[in-house]
Amino acid sequence: MGDSPNCEAFPKRVQKLRSLREQLCDKTSEWTSAFEVRDFVIDELREMHLKLSDNDSGVTPEWCKERVKRILDHMCALPDDTTTGEENA
Repeated sequence: MGDSPNCEAFPKRVQKLRSLREQLCDKTSEWTSAFEVRDFVIDELREMHLKLSDNDSGVTPEWCKERVKRILDHMCALPDDTTTGEENA
């Protein structure tokens, strides 16, 4: 059984599986980070929508600007930032 071609290929197969597992773990980390950003942006936009929809909320343009700044800052996409959102994704 030790001379079988399957036995000789086994270490290579195990190494390939380890490599695939590492790649999958890296992708999972990227997706987790992307969903965290998505959730942050959605929460901020929902709050803005609710406040802007409520006539009695007293929302000022400054409050709206600050919320937009928070979102852009979180995404490293403020106008004075030289990187693009795609590079920060």
